[in-house]
Amino acid sequence: MWHHHAMTEDFVLDDKYVIPKDGSVNFMVADMGWDPKVWEDPMGFQPERFLNDHDQDFDITGSREIKMMPFGAGRRICPGFGLAMLHLEYFVANLVWNFKWKAVDGDEVDLTEKQKLPL
Repeated sequence: MWHHHAMTEDFVLDDKYVIPKDGSVNFMVADMGWDPKVWEDPMGFQPERFLNDHDQDFDITGSREIKMMPFGAGRRICPGFGLAMLHLEYFVANLVWNFKWKAVDGDEVDLTEKQKLPL
């Protein structure tokens, strides 16, 4: 998907690119997800990079730093974002409800209780 914006004044980018007033700036949103300056091994399958407890705070709404925009960002964010997130929860709940889940042989989960103090 392309996003089009018009410049309100002349702008020089990195001292080498001139974007004139009323000029159009286009970029491919998908390229943001493939940037090795932003993502370590961007083409690798690493779903854990999107977990909240991972080393980087991930925000798909673009309200802080924009690393990717699956629903757009800012005031042009997709109005169906909340509904999509709700349906995603229902989708996962249906997977849990309708399938039998078990641990991989030899990869048992440690369910022993440990005393910890939440902060």
